[in-house]
Amino acid sequence: MINVNLPAFQHPNKFNRGFTLIELMIVLVIVSVFVAIAIPSYQYFTRRAVAAQAQQEMYKIAEQLERHKLKNFTYRGFNARYLYPQPPSPRVDSFVVITQTLSLPLESSSPQYTLRIKDGGSANPLLTDAGALGQSWVITATSSEIKNFSYLLTSTGVKCKTLTPANININPGTSTPPNKVNCGVGSEDW
Repeated sequence: MINVNLPAFQHPNKFNRGFTLIELMIVLVIVSVFVAIAIPSYQYFTRRAVAAQAQQEMYKIAEQLERHKLKNFTYRGFNARYLYPQPPSPRVDSFVVITQTLSLPLESSSPQYTLRIKDGGSANPLLTDAGALGQSWVITATSSEIKNFSYLLTSTGVKCKTLTPANININPGTSTPPNKVNCGVGSEDW
C-alpha cells in the first residue's frame, strides 16, 4: 500500500521540475562548440564578401578609365565622382574627390577597404592633377584588416594581392621599368 503522506521529493509518481547543474553544463559546452565553429566561419565569409566588392569596384573603375581614354586619348582628367554621386545627408559619402579615394563597403561609416586611383607614371600623381602623364593608371585597394588581402590592378595588366599592404610597389621610380610594379614578396595573382 502506498503511503499518501510522503513528501513530494519522495513520491514515486511526481517529477522534479528544473534542470540539474550537470545538464546545464552539458548544454553550455555544446553551445560553446557551435559558437567556436560558427563565428570564425561567419567572419571569414564577411571578409570574403568585402574583398569581392573591392575587386568588383576596381574592375568597374578600370572599365570607366578605358572608356575615358577612348574619348580623350588619355587617362588624365579622369574623375570617378560621376560613378559615386554624393548621397543624401544621413548617409556617408564613400568617395573623396580631392584624393580620388573610395571607401568600401559603400556608404559605411567604418570602411574596410580604401581604393586609390592614381597615374601609373613616376611619382604617381592623381589623374586629376595637371602633372599627370595620363598614359597609364594604378588602382590599389588597401585593407584595414590584417587578415584580408590588399589588391593592385594596373593598366599594364598587373593583378596581384598580398596580405602585407606595405609590399605593394606602385612607384618603382624612373630607373626601374614600369613592368616592375608589383605586390612584393608573398603575393599572388588574382
